[in-house]
This record gives sequence, C-alpha cells and structure tokens, in this order.
Amino acid sequence: MNILILTTSNPYKAAGIVALDLKKALNIKAEHQVKILTRSFDKYADDSIQCIHTMSEEYFYWVINLLQRIVYKTMRILFNHSLSTKTDPNYYIQGADLTKDYYSTKKFIKKINTFRPDAIIVLFMPYFLTFKNLYELNKATKAPILLYLMDMAPMTGGCHYAWDCKGYYNACGRCPAMFSGVENDQSRKNWEYKKYYVDKTELTIIAGTEYQFRQLQKSSLFAQKQIAKVLLSVNPEIFKPGNKLEARKVFNLPVKKKIILFGAVYPGSKRKGFNELIETLHLLKNMAPDLELHLAIAGYPDKQLTINLPYGYTLLGYLGLEKLATAFQAADLFLCSSIEDSGPMMINQAIMCGIPVVAFDMGVALDLVITGETGYIAKKGDINDLAEGVNKVLALTESNFEDVNKKCRNLGLYLCSPEAQANMIFYLLNNNKHI
Repeated sequence: MNILILTTSNPYKAAGIVALDLKKALNIKAEHQVKILTRSFDKYADDSIQCIHTMSEEYFYWVINLLQRIVYKTMRILFNHSLSTKTDPNYYIQGADLTKDYYSTKKFIKKINTFRPDAIIVLFMPYFLTFKNLYELNKATKAPILLYLMDMAPMTGGCHYAWDCKGYYNACGRCPAMFSGVENDQSRKNWEYKKYYVDKTELTIIAGTEYQFRQLQKSSLFAQKQIAKVLLSVNPEIFKPGNKLEARKVFNLPVKKKIILFGAVYPGSKRKGFNELIETLHLLKNMAPDLELHLAIAGYPDKQLTINLPYGYTLLGYLGLEKLATAFQAADLFLCSSIEDSGPMMINQAIMCGIPVVAFDMGVALDLVITGETGYIAKKGDINDLAEGVNKVLALTESNFEDVNKKCRNLGLYLCSPEAQANMIFYLLNNNKHI
C-alpha cells in the first residue's frame, strides 16, 4: 500500500515531528511505502520526504512574503490601517480567509509524480492545503483521505482553539476570534466553503484524543462523516525511563529535591496556563510547606514571562527530542496546566517515560491520566484541585512511586506505541471499501 502524508510543518521540528513519527509507525510493515509531502522547505536527507516547492520557488515565496510584510507595516504606519483581518491571538487564527488556494492540486499531483497513493493522511493544513485540494486529490487519485486532527482548525470557521465558543456546533458566524457581530462573516464563509467540499470528499476524520473526539461529535461540518480516535505515537526508544540522577546532572538540577517539569514550545502562551501553574505552586506551598521542590521549564525563553514562585526554578530552553526525553527522566512529575489544548504531546511523552502527570481534565489527559494510577486529573480550571493532585503524587512512598512509574510506561506502550497507532490506522484503511 502506498501512503502519502501531507503536512505544513517540518517533520523534524517542534509539533511537525508527528509526521515523521507517523511515517515510522506506518513503515513497521515492509510492504507499505510511505512518503511525506510538506510545505516546509529544508534539505531533507530522506528522499521519501519532499517539499512542495523547489529552492528557487522557496526564495521567490520568501521575497513575496517580505514585500507583503513591508506593505502591511507601511499601511499601518501611514494610514493606521491593516490589510489583514484583525483577530484575537488567543484563538490562533492563521489566515482568516480559508477559501484561497495556496497551491494548485495539479502541483501536488505533479510533485508526487509516479507515486500513486492508495491512501492520503492529512496533518497540519495552514498555508498549504484547502478543502478544495482535498476534494480534488481524492477525485484524481481515488485514494480515501484520513484527516488527522492536530487541533480544532479543520472543524471551525478559522480558529485553532475555540475556547468556550460553540459556533462550530452550527455554521460559525458572529466569530469572537474575528471580533465579529455579523452572522455572514468570514468564519461563516469559511465554514460554507469547507462544507461544500467535505460533502463531496471520501473523508474520515481522526481525533488524536478523547477531548477532540467529543468535539468532533458536536461538529456540524463533519456530522455525516466517519470519525475515529487514534492517539499519537511516541518513540519508545527515545522516550523511556532513565537514570534520574544522571539526567539531573545534564541540566544541573538539584539532586535531592522533587523536580516538577513544565513545558511548551512557548510556555507563556495563555492556553498553556502559566498563570495557573504559578497559582497552583503557591497553593502547594501552603499545603505542604516542608516540601523541597524545584521547577524545570522547557520551551523558548520569553522575556515577557513573569515568574513569581515560592520555589527555585531552571529555564531549560527549547529542547530537541533526546534532550526533552532526558528532561522527563530527570523529573518526578510532569505538570500540565493547559486550560485550552488538544493535547499536549508532552503528556504522551511523559507517560512513555514512566513519569506521572497531573493535569486538568482536557486534551489527551482524558486518555492517559488516571488518578491514582498514572497521576492525577483535576477539574478544568480548578487550581486547588490541581495543587491537591501535585501534593498527592509527590507524597507517594518510594515503592508506590515505582509502581506508578511502571503503570505509566505500560500504558504508554499500550496506547502510544508506533505499533498501536499503525494498527489503528490500518484498521481504518482496511475497512474502507476502496482499500
């Protein structure tokens, strides 16, 4: 079977790594050929990973993008006017008008050349794919399309995280992310555009978490489509239990204190709950005044980040996969204070490393965090409950902690191994009438 993975992101960087992990998972069985086509230009040593455009085209796009930025900035300075739609950054809208083609479908087909896919798996779409492309690819190749949700963007009129907005239950419109009070605004037009092509495309929608799956069940856009849940895999050879003392030496972390790990690509992002994290740790200090604790923070440094903690902390910076795995191995606990999240992937990675997780009841925590077994799951937004969970996990005896470590690793291998992910994907494909 030939499988084509389409993704905006670089398969070797940040969240884009899910494409590479998926490719490796699907390649477990030698009879399958898997290729990745991405928008992100790089010098990929693996010839099964290609960029949609050439080096000369990349330079052209870079120049055009630079000129657009200059024009936009000039307009703002001279006329106090922006050519782009104003949006609320908390909703993470990447391009308000989703009805515009970035690349023609002919370009995709020409790029894959003689590689005729039997199935197409779509991951990140922004600035790369439209639903029109998906329909035309399905029509041209006859390959069914699996749309693997990385966040909420495919099911909404533009936002990647809807927060409390229920517009996607219907047909969007009056979009708070676009500061709109108009029914037939750009979010409604985006939804109608998507709906037109979704209804004509052989499409299966895959949620990466239980939280996403519940959102999918309420989605008006995909109401008539098959939906499924397949957790994202984690490389168990990289993310695995390790020597805690040796791992702490790598980052010069305290040896005798309890270490809590917190992380995100951008830790200060509102949806990652950094303020909730700080409040939680202050509550924890009152609950357990004698607890010797240290916080390790992974992610890009943010000068705007205000860190006011009752404990010491270490900024680890942005970490590659191997270093990130070492950071998990150094920790006693991964604390996820996200208040709006489709994942995060760091929960999958922590569990695979045998590290318990304390998190709010959202995202992949609903799948992997079991109170008393693999950590503690708190009521969303309840920092008292979150602090109580941290206290309970860190108060475990050494023997109980070892038991929790084993349960985390075993659950990770069962639900997040490449084999588990591949088996679920192939189950969906093999039960499709065209495969």
